[in-house]
Amino acid sequence: MILSALMFHIVSGALALLAGYAIILCKKGRTVHKYLGRVYVTSMIILGLTGTYIAVIRNVPISILNGLVLCYFVLSALNIMWQPANRVNFFDKILMAFAFLLTLGFAWYAYQTTQAPDGQLAGFGIAAFLVFGSVMALSTIADFRYIKRGGLGANNRLTRHLWRMYFPLFMSTAAFFLGQSRHLPEVLQRAEFLLTPVALVICTAVYWVVKIKCKKSNAQIY
Repeated sequence: MILSALMFHIVSGALALLAGYAIILCKKGRTVHKYLGRVYVTSMIILGLTGTYIAVIRNVPISILNGLVLCYFVLSALNIMWQPANRVNFFDKILMAFAFLLTLGFAWYAYQTTQAPDGQLAGFGIAAFLVFGSVMALSTIADFRYIKRGGLGANNRLTRHLWRMYFPLFMSTAAFFLGQSRHLPEVLQRAEFLLTPVALVICTAVYWVVKIKCKKSNAQIY
């Protein structure tokens, strides 16, 4: 069973990365962008769920939670584009509750590292749990403010969609090129090769956020 899950995990991860990079390069708002987005979201959800399943079997707490983090971000990014501007729906509240539970999960495991003899859980120290826990805490606060305001309009709505789509791509890219670099051919284990894809994701995310903020309407962006 775990072998099947691992195969799905690898294939979905490859598809998510390829679709994510293709979205970066393609014209935004066009039909190809929408189809690639569907491939990206579906692949990322499968990647997250299979990653969590494998991590539960192998007892790797950080990966158990991070698999669910991937699902949370792509679903929240997708959900905001399913509804009109300045509107919220019930699913927004479910996602906020989910983010809060993930925050508690990271906090609990961070505490557990302080009780472990070597200060680690499956090779990860308290810093990893605090970093991702902080991300989820900030996301929970952002969700609360978003719901309290009754949604977002125009550029803010698109910005929320954008960074929540980019963050899972950043996580997956860093996990593959930096976290799994030992599995790559030795010739590719050079810093410039491993860091370039991660830098590409960060730079393009910053570029689009700045561009959106500088535009007056979504029509001007697309």
